[in-house]
Amino acid sequence: MGQERQDARDELRAPVWLSSDTSRRLRAITALVDLIAEQVLAQLADHVEMNDDGTMVVVPFTPHRVEGA
Repeated sequence: MGQERQDARDELRAPVWLSSDTSRRLRAITALVDLIAEQVLAQLADHVEMNDDGTMVVVPFTPHRVEGA
């Protein structure tokens, strides 16, 4: 039960406004993989890596359904 409370405190919900071009790309991706935008963005965030120089990169991945989500 304590871990669940800690996890809940660590969660982040953030409204995100995307440009029209980015929104169209995201909608196209979500349609292809049958996920909602929030699921794809969460998986994208999970794959971000920070380089030593502070730049961020996303390693290639395929969005997928997550059990219980």
